[in-house]
Amino acid sequence: MLAKWGISVSGEPARADEAKADLVLTLDAGARGVTRYPVVVKLTRLDGQYATAMALPAERPLLLLAPHVPDAAADALSARDVQFVDGAGNVRLGWDGMSLDVRGYRPRATEARRKDPTASRAFTRSGVMVVFALLSWPGMVARPVREIAFASGTAVGTVHAVMSALIDAGYVYESDAGLGLNRAGELLDRWAEAYAVRLARKLELGAFAITDPERLSDLERSLLGGGALVGGELAGSRIDANLRPATATFYVDEIPGELIARFRLRRDDAGGTIHFRRRFWKQQSPGADVVPSPLVYADLVSSGDPRQREHAERIRRVDDRLVELDRS
Repeated sequence: MLAKWGISVSGEPARADEAKADLVLTLDAGARGVTRYPVVVKLTRLDGQYATAMALPAERPLLLLAPHVPDAAADALSARDVQFVDGAGNVRLGWDGMSLDVRGYRPRATEARRKDPTASRAFTRSGVMVVFALLSWPGMVARPVREIAFASGTAVGTVHAVMSALIDAGYVYESDAGLGLNRAGELLDRWAEAYAVRLARKLELGAFAITDPERLSDLERSLLGGGALVGGELAGSRIDANLRPATATFYVDEIPGELIARFRLRRDDAGGTIHFRRRFWKQQSPGADVVPSPLVYADLVSSGDPRQREHAERIRRVDDRLVELDRS
């Protein structure tokens, strides 16, 4: 693929400190220079939303290999300073003395589009809801199917299908002691991507501006007293004190009309800093006023804001549940 541009390629396995990379390539453009890339291989469908939400190593430069990178995904990857090469001929590369940007190639019509059959049922909209419950509460994967269905707000049949897919894919293992999660950090990555694409937008109930920002703390107390849970970067700031939230997100059963009137909130879906999202799960966490940390992580990752994405990686390193998932 790159030979026609005068670039030779050699590869090697990723090191332990490059654990999120699939391999490492060294690209040699002769007099135009040599550079070494950690590489992430993406075999599933890639569009602008996935390119924005997918978890990637922090190290740069980073090279993404995929069957096809459409223009919307190319723009999202460029904004994240990720270079790419795809099987159709699209390329974005650049280092000292060399720059290459080729766009517009489409997959060949005669080629069957490659699909990822691995646990695909787990990453539909309802599947995302089930996996959320498994990631959020320790031991949930070993609970009876009806309990998982109640906790996730889904049907029993959906849970059966998702659990079967996860077992087949190796994300859930069976033992004499019951079911357990395996490669849960990888599962969290895939779930956060699917959450951003399949579910997040469906949960939006509306955004509002507050007339008197000094009353925000009073509004928060009233919402929490009524059963709302804190999400987004406000929840992230509870885990990582370095995060200074610019927005406040609350998960509720419905828009709290009485509080909106009392605190004189004004509907502003484009620029409002107070966001209401529908709570889809039923499981209660006694004493908690923050959504489970996998959802905090996914909210930050799916925001598209580089600042929030940076803090998402920070909380993943310090939050007890997220650390436990990454170690499994």
